[in-house]
Amino acid sequence: MDEDKNIQASENEVEKPSKKISRIGFVFGIVMLAIYFGMVYLLLFSPIFEATFKPVLRYIFAGIFAAYAVFRSYRFIKQL
Repeated sequence: MDEDKNIQASENEVEKPSKKISRIGFVFGIVMLAIYFGMVYLLLFSPIFEATFKPVLRYIFAGIFAAYAVFRSYRFIKQL
């Protein structure tokens, strides 16, 4: 009786659910990556933020967004 419990317990430990990304999570991840990289593009190459931020500040924010976008891209690809 105890052996059956031990065998079942060891089988349960082996079967770990995989953290597969759901379809909505996949779409949301792609959209958010597009937003992050789009923000980098707008900060660096678009005149939209010229009146709002000084050039140095725009480049700093673009660098922060780019670093975060690369980090999120890495985590997104790692989940696949």
